[in-house]
Amino acid sequence: MQKLDTVSRRLELLKLEGMGFNRSEIVKELSEKHQCSERAVYYDFENREDWQPVLQQLGDNQSILLKAVNRYEQIYRLASVRLLTGVQEATQLGALNVMLKANSKILEVAVLPELLSRLKTLEDKAKRGVFVP
Repeated sequence: MQKLDTVSRRLELLKLEGMGFNRSEIVKELSEKHQCSERAVYYDFENREDWQPVLQQLGDNQSILLKAVNRYEQIYRLASVRLLTGVQEATQLGALNVMLKANSKILEVAVLPELLSRLKTLEDKAKRGVFVP
């Protein structure tokens, strides 16, 4: 049961950090919630390079890309619902802003790396004197 508690605490650590909480706030919150020492949570921070890749399954770049694109698409969908159902102009403008940012992030994550790779290939060919149509 202790291993499950550790995994649960570490998942929550990543969530809180992703939400913008600072380290001391996270340590205080998690040590109280999971009834462990603050040192145990600090230890999680210190050794995250060992457990975070395993916990988040960060080995397959393609799956990471697909996960990121999926998250941005979900954000876009939720914002579009707010746009269509929101009655206040500020809500609609906020939803449009989120949709715009989500589209931009999808472009950054999914499209730009491929374009940069293609440009690098063309640049390498041009340096070798290969005709690039």
